[in-house]
Amino acid sequence: MKYLTLLLSVIMIGYGESKAFPLSKEAEISILTCSPGTELYSLFGHTAIRVYDSSNHTDLVFNYGTFDFSTPHFYLKYAQGLLPYQLTVGEFPHFLASYKEEQRTVYSQKLHLDSVQKQKMFDLLLENYRPENRSYLYNFLWDNCTTRSRDILARSIHDTIEWKIADKSKSFWNLLDEYLKASPWVQWGIHSILGQGGNRKADTYQTMFLPDYLMQGLNTAFIREHPLAGKAEILYEAPPAKNDYPWYIHPIFIFAVSTFILIFLLQKLKCTFFLNTIAILLFLFSGILGCLIVFLGGFTAHPITAPNWNILWANPLNLVVIPFIIRKILPRFIQIYLKIYLILLIAAIPAWFLLQPAVPMASVSLIVLMIYLCTKIRNKSKSSMNTTNTTYNN
Repeated sequence: MKYLTLLLSVIMIGYGESKAFPLSKEAEISILTCSPGTELYSLFGHTAIRVYDSSNHTDLVFNYGTFDFSTPHFYLKYAQGLLPYQLTVGEFPHFLASYKEEQRTVYSQKLHLDSVQKQKMFDLLLENYRPENRSYLYNFLWDNCTTRSRDILARSIHDTIEWKIADKSKSFWNLLDEYLKASPWVQWGIHSILGQGGNRKADTYQTMFLPDYLMQGLNTAFIREHPLAGKAEILYEAPPAKNDYPWYIHPIFIFAVSTFILIFLLQKLKCTFFLNTIAILLFLFSGILGCLIVFLGGFTAHPITAPNWNILWANPLNLVVIPFIIRKILPRFIQIYLKIYLILLIAAIPAWFLLQPAVPMASVSLIVLMIYLCTKIRNKSKSSMNTTNTTYNN
């Protein structure tokens, strides 16, 4: 019952049946920053806004990072970058308890706003919470829970915020990799399906799409030479995370060793069935990945998905080749395709050095294996063709 008064008012606003509720002079607004979690959607952390008003017995959290699993065609919309996220409101004790359960550290930075600015920010939050406004089209880089919190703060203040955070001179890939190093397979997957646009340098303001960077920005932000926020305080400190990832199950090691073993066996055994089986699996894998690259780059709203130079080796046309791999003699159009594909594969290796991270380093081993397989398949076809011609001439 402690927080019931204003919470009920907020709920009524959520149904469009009430007007804004005035905050007292004792009200405090804070930015909450939560450390990364283990789930894919939580790998980069989270940002929320806390409104605490002791006079009104209020302690609420406005959360822009909520989505509904019951949304029609949920996974298709998620893949297309068209999944609507929404602003939700809940009690702070429940919010904090959920992050304690997930063992994710929670930081708080109290904003140094006057009464007018606090009320303005609260009114904007309530306006955003109205049914017609609460949903938005999530964009990982440009419009997420962190950028929404940053931008609504800026709208609450008439003066310009001076962000004095040091220029990191980092690309978007550099920023993302800080969080992906502990999950190398996820890192390889993301580097494979996202495009070269991530190699673009992010300016100081753009880095604050990440919760940790907004927290750093608030630590150095000023309005008319006065600090915008207090230093970050720890509300809950999680136990140290175990980020040790065994080197022997890292994709770079797995792909390199697998490539070496397969090429050795293919050379040693000289078994056509074994060659065909490995080739079918690799062409299937690269073809499906290529379809995903084309889909993300041309048919979704995701940022930095094109151009994607992984298309040099992960080509959807590889799926067309699969039915012909088992044939002794390849049709002419397949031979032409494999010749062009070989050129692209060879070009992909210097692309890794010149356009990093155009192709993940771990994928270089797969490219080498694909070069070997394409060469063997073409040679097998030529050999069969020569044998057929010799037999016919005799």
